[in-house]
Amino acid sequence: MPPDSEFIPGLFVRDDDEGLFSRDINGQLVRLDAATEADYRKTVTLQIDGVPVQVPLAEPLTDASGNIVVDLEGRTTPRYTTIYDAARKLYVEQLGDEKKIPIPVLCHQPHMTPVAVCRLCVVQIYGQKRGRRAAERKLLPACQHQVKDGMEVFTMNAPGPDGDRVRQTVKAVTELLAADHLKPARPPELEKELKHFNELRRMTETCGADPSRFNLEILSNPPPPPPPLAGRRELDSSSPVFLVDHGACILCDRCVRACDDVRENHVIGRTGKGVTAGIGFDLNVPMGQSTCVQCGECMVSCPTSAITFKPVAQIEILAKDRSAEVLKAKELISDPIFAWIPPKFLLWQQGLVIRRKIKKGQILCRQGDPGNTAFIIRRGKFRVTVFPGVRGTGAWFKRPIFATELTPADMIFGEMACLSGSPRAANVTALEAGEVWEIRRNVLDRLMRLPSQRQRFETEYRERSLDLALQHTDLFKGIEQEEYSRIVDYLRNRLVFVRLRAGQTLFEHGEIATHLYFVRLGHVRVSVHEHGKVAKVVSSGPGTILGEIGLLAFTSEDDHKTVKEVDLALMRALDQAEDDFGNVFPPGVRTATCVALNNLELAQLSRADFLQMLRKFGLLRQRVVKQSLARLRSSTVGHRILDEYVAQGLFEGQSILVLDLDNCTRCDACTRGCVEQHGTRTHGIPIPRLLRAGRRLDNFMVATSCRSCTDPHCMVGCPVDSIHRGKHLQIVIEDHCIGCGLCAENCPYGSIFMIPNERNRILMPDPDDVGRTHLVGQLKAANCDLCDAMGELSSPRPACVAACPHDAAFRVTGPQLLERVMRTHVRDLAAGGVRARISESHVLERLKE
Repeated sequence: MPPDSEFIPGLFVRDDDEGLFSRDINGQLVRLDAATEADYRKTVTLQIDGVPVQVPLAEPLTDASGNIVVDLEGRTTPRYTTIYDAARKLYVEQLGDEKKIPIPVLCHQPHMTPVAVCRLCVVQIYGQKRGRRAAERKLLPACQHQVKDGMEVFTMNAPGPDGDRVRQTVKAVTELLAADHLKPARPPELEKELKHFNELRRMTETCGADPSRFNLEILSNPPPPPPPLAGRRELDSSSPVFLVDHGACILCDRCVRACDDVRENHVIGRTGKGVTAGIGFDLNVPMGQSTCVQCGECMVSCPTSAITFKPVAQIEILAKDRSAEVLKAKELISDPIFAWIPPKFLLWQQGLVIRRKIKKGQILCRQGDPGNTAFIIRRGKFRVTVFPGVRGTGAWFKRPIFATELTPADMIFGEMACLSGSPRAANVTALEAGEVWEIRRNVLDRLMRLPSQRQRFETEYRERSLDLALQHTDLFKGIEQEEYSRIVDYLRNRLVFVRLRAGQTLFEHGEIATHLYFVRLGHVRVSVHEHGKVAKVVSSGPGTILGEIGLLAFTSEDDHKTVKEVDLALMRALDQAEDDFGNVFPPGVRTATCVALNNLELAQLSRADFLQMLRKFGLLRQRVVKQSLARLRSSTVGHRILDEYVAQGLFEGQSILVLDLDNCTRCDACTRGCVEQHGTRTHGIPIPRLLRAGRRLDNFMVATSCRSCTDPHCMVGCPVDSIHRGKHLQIVIEDHCIGCGLCAENCPYGSIFMIPNERNRILMPDPDDVGRTHLVGQLKAANCDLCDAMGELSSPRPACVAACPHDAAFRVTGPQLLERVMRTHVRDLAAGGVRARISESHVLERLKE
């Protein structure tokens, strides 16, 4: 070491102050300012074990899934870059390189906010203080410490005394943790598989730690009796899915952050103080008695044997054809693609990845099929073909509107349908013999969290989303291929994808109109204002556009003009404006308030690019004018039926069970038909999958039964991926359901029922008699699957409809139900001599939109 690296008294800055404060070079408390967007452009050069690395001073904040957090204006939230971030950039060049990072972490994960409680990531830091190179007084956590220009960092891989100090510290901390908390997994039959995935055990082996040095038998003879741990439990087996061994908990808080930040369930937290500190569920009740939804995120995140899964919760899925093979966790763990995915997750979810050998000419999936899986290309070449329609329509036989080829370099396809629960958007055919790994949604979600994969997936997802967002938009339907290709090429680099959560506002009435939006996924509540009040509420779903009226500054005066007159005036104005639209088209204001009804994904186009598009493509201009005038004319009418339609969520129903109250005699034949059709196959006892009760829409009763929503709320977060779409886009629940109840809780319409499965009885502790157990049927979800869970029928034939003797029960989509109700209402108004402010044709035109 050079002479100036020796200990220099009085030259050290304290870096352990809490909150927003630290100390300056003179030891005075100073406030640390938050990072700004300007810090993105500032670069910092530091050395890690003598190797220089240059990183930005700040990076965009990401959410728990690794997506960059942006607001509606596309602005990001800056956060300071940490030493661990810099180490990732230095050592992670390709998939699987995460293991090369010389900074061990136990409490930190790339998708979690760092808390620096385990202190295994400590490093020795040198910096310039009072003009001289000096070492920090103590070792500091790399996962949380901010980078500074000229900083020198020494990890446990560094030679010399600095590396020795880090190594000895990490070893001592590991020994202290292992002496108290390194325990075999519970139950014993899982220990053989789980012990290799205990991160604390692996850390003791890596650094050569000897936990026995701190055993009580060695420190004291005889050992003193341990004090009682007030408020703590050694083993909690109350959950039907998981086991909690509080004695193996190291208080890393990974389970807490997984529950709060990743899943947003807010069930787990800290309880107790000092030696009695531990994790607790809700108000420190047993896990099985808490509001835990048993999603498994805490178990997967736990680095020790504190939280494990019971054997009954293991996923066992048999491949449905002879050419398929379920991949074992051992093979997945050793594959670079799955590097850095928690091995405990792969062991628990074993069965959700299937190897399929593909023959030349074989069709992997067809456009319109349910998309429950994605495909990782291992070898071979595949052709992707998109047709301008779906099966069963005349458009299906037209020539394709999009075609491309995929190779292992493209890595994955089918991920869009898998993530969104939407139907397949293309045909995929093998051009040569090959192999693919078919993965379910849970595994795909984990892959997309990996920092080494996220950017690649996001880029490909957005590229493919662009083509589909435009292809399925009403504005572009029926356009010739050559013209459509020109439009796509124009928009490709101009569209930006934005995502909104349920309840988030897109724009409000009266705001300046700045963007056009193409709705790709989800639904929007559109509230039209009149005289300062909401006059009408409608919904817009996938394939619609939003904001064009405000961008063109149309007003109620344009309502009285013809489409030809308005289009001609718009064309002349666009030609006159050329590229300067500001003087010819003063900014308009929003004529409605738009709020996301569920998770929403939109493609966003700026006002200038939108006007330029209308100038370049006359057909689009004519279509936009026609749609805008139709909306202006229909927006002047408010109706209670439309309000109820949106409030009941009927807009997203694809198979709603409706009872015509004029014909229904309440005989309950529909319920009996459902019970008799399904029998005891799924639960060992006969159960109904519908309730002949629900809310009304005019003279129709919407029964409590699965609606096969376009945006399936129930499929979100299933811990074992046992719920998916069937052949007819219905919701199907598979036999490996563990009965966590999350799908039933997520369903906003009460259409999923949790019922004991008498075909699968498990041992459960008796709550009234400690130490005793009894056999109970494990809970399993039940819902309507249109009487064709296996997809054996060409079209669904639900028994509830067939059993009705009075032709009162029928299944329709939400828009079909609304159209039927509004037709009747408009006809009644005309018959009663009431003058409507809107004609029947305008109603139906708006419904089609």
